[in-house]
Amino acid sequence: MKKIDQKELDLLISNHNLYMDSVNKNDKEGKRLILDEIDFSSNNLSQLNFVDVYITDSIFCNTVFENTNFGGAKLYGCEFNNITFKNVNFGKVELDASKIVNSILDNCTLIKVSSNETLFGNLCFQHCKLDDVFSNSIVKNILFEECDFNGIEFWECIISSLKFKKSKFKVTDMIKNINKGTLERPVIINGDEAISFFKERSEIL
Repeated sequence: MKKIDQKELDLLISNHNLYMDSVNKNDKEGKRLILDEIDFSSNNLSQLNFVDVYITDSIFCNTVFENTNFGGAKLYGCEFNNITFKNVNFGKVELDASKIVNSILDNCTLIKVSSNETLFGNLCFQHCKLDDVFSNSIVKNILFEECDFNGIEFWECIISSLKFKKSKFKVTDMIKNINKGTLERPVIINGDEAISFFKERSEIL
């Protein structure tokens, strides 16, 4: 894992933002941001348009993302720790093999998120809209407060200690398949067994 100088990062951010603007105009300029194994813990990313970035095996921690569009970002194998996400769009983000822990998501939109083998732990979702977010993931110690769910959730996920407070979540409609094994050795259950298993590991407040 390596650090990146802020001036160097600012240049990469400027080139990526120029690239995104030019793509929309069908006149390619700049350069797409592609980075691997970077520790961003001391960097300022507030000016980055995350749309279409390609970042792998990197660390983001102790920061705030506000009014940020992550739509379509490729963030494979990344770790997000102690982050506040506020008014963030996660539409079609690819988070496979990543880790999102000890964080708050406030008024965020999460739609069609790819989260294969991703760990979600010790999180608080507040006033969020979720549709097709958790799939083949580990989801534990989560509070969903005043959230709106739409569609199938927790598909073949490993779950524990989930709490739903004033959230729109209908278990019988949204729970289909649950993994009661491990990611390496899955034991998939469905139907009434999956619903019963889910209820044992969740709480409606």
